[in-house]
Amino acid sequence: MRKALLCPSAACRPNALLLGIVNGDGTIWPLQQPVRIDREFVEIANRGRRPEKRFRFASPCVQSACQQWSGSRCGVIDLCAADVRSENHPLAREWQCPIRSDCRWFHQNGRAACEVCPEVITDASESWAQGDRLNAGDLMSH
Repeated sequence: MRKALLCPSAACRPNALLLGIVNGDGTIWPLQQPVRIDREFVEIANRGRRPEKRFRFASPCVQSACQQWSGSRCGVIDLCAADVRSENHPLAREWQCPIRSDCRWFHQNGRAACEVCPEVITDASESWAQGDRLNAGDLMSH
């Protein structure tokens, strides 16, 4: 049985993997190794701004249970990869992503997903709260 692919833009929930920290410019500064978070981390992280505005998490991809799922693919990375800037993020080239082999985005879009990954914003909660599908402008830090 194949292991579930990971969504690299998941919510802050117990057992998620902490992948990185959001910089002031909205890009992600990745950790060298992900850290599995527990209920205490989630509780503390929720005391300030939404944790997804400050951190990047990964959890198993829920596919069609996610409102951003598009048929047989993740709509988030398709939108973002199509909107990637010409000067790709330097961290994408330098960082050896610890979840790449299990990453939904990498399996779906290859290195193009890695190039844009540090710029994807997980928390676009105003659009999600309205049940809207997101566009690349809602999802990118630029």
